Amino acid sequence: MPVYQFSLLIQAAGTFLLFVLFLLLYQKIHRRAFLEWIASWAFLLIGLSLQLVLANVPQGQSQRPFVFLLNLSQLAHVLFLLRGVRRFRDERAGSGALELLWVIPVIAIAWWTSVEAEALSGRAAMALVLAAAYATAAIAFTIAPGSAAGRVLLSSSLMFWGVERAVTASAYVRFGVPEAWPEPLHYMNFAAMFFEMMIAVGIIILLFEASQRQLASEMQQLLSSEQQLKEMGVRDPLTGLYNRHHFNDVIRRELANVRRYGTSLSVLLVDVDSFKLINDIKGHAVGDDVLVFVANYLTSSVRESDFVFRWGGDEFLILLPRTDEGSAAQKAEELARKMPVFPGAGDIPLGLSVGWATHRMDAEFPMTLSQADARMYEMKVSNKKEREERAKNSASP
Repeated sequence: MPVYQFSLLIQAAGTFLLFVLFLLLYQKIHRRAFLEWIASWAFLLIGLSLQLVLANVPQGQSQRPFVFLLNLSQLAHVLFLLRGVRRFRDERAGSGALELLWVIPVIAIAWWTSVEAEALSGRAAMALVLAAAYATAAIAFTIAPGSAAGRVLLSSSLMFWGVERAVTASAYVRFGVPEAWPEPLHYMNFAAMFFEMMIAVGIIILLFEASQRQLASEMQQLLSSEQQLKEMGVRDPLTGLYNRHHFNDVIRRELANVRRYGTSLSVLLVDVDSFKLINDIKGHAVGDDVLVFVANYLTSSVRESDFVFRWGGDEFLILLPRTDEGSAAQKAEELARKMPVFPGAGDIPLGLSVGWATHRMDAEFPMTLSQADARMYEMKVSNKKEREERAKNSASP
């Protein structure tokens, strides 16, 4: 067997092994770009098989049908190679109806080069088309995502493969059929096989990195979704404040700190005055807006270390770690006094009744809550009497 045919056979065998390797890896790396490259190597394998057939076609028998199929498979090889590069750079690149227009120039070039094959100009032109395609793919990979090592390996290998095809085109023009080439050029297919292997390694590196990035992104989304679900379990859906379920977890931790370090812990109970009246007159939508308004006000009026809870209905609870009795009483008076005007309430007076209590180590925490609730009720009664008094004075002549 001539050296040229032997090197061609070795390249075909190596290409077959790379094709099988790509198929096995595709079961683990499902990417559209990889599927395009698998198709590219399938057509390359077909082309190499046809070259082996052509090398054994008897003299005098027409080679044009085989050459046409060979050129068609080689053009399909570079077409899918370039499509894979595009889809690797942009996974969302689609396959519209316009993609089918590529069939026309591919068939036309394959037919023309097969007609000119006997004059060897067609074979040289086909080799130059492959060289240009490999050079284009090499440039495209330089700006593709991925590590520099993978991109450099791919770009340099494709560029050298393009040089090999350009040298092959020159050999067709200068020396004629491969049998007449100088002996060193008979080993060109070994070089092509080496470049194929380097390209396969580069593709695997980039695809592995892309899969790792996708996996990391999916893990981040999973953690984010898990965090959102956790937040939904401890947050009130209307106001965004902590709910009573989360209060049970927080209070156990804070009471443990009180017993361990002897720190003070105070609690405020907040009730929205005239809330039922707003619901009855303005509607429940406005009532919900009032609750959100109050929740934002309370959150912005306390420290970052404090906890604000939606206690139920129009009641809120504020837990004040490391806060003594004087500071708790002052904060309760401040919250009630500085309550801003809610624009949607109209002429309905809107205010807050705030009760406070400081937990004592020798008492149960429910007793602390009861003390804060009693003070809140006292303020609520006092506020109601003040509103009634103002209404009576305004109604009197």
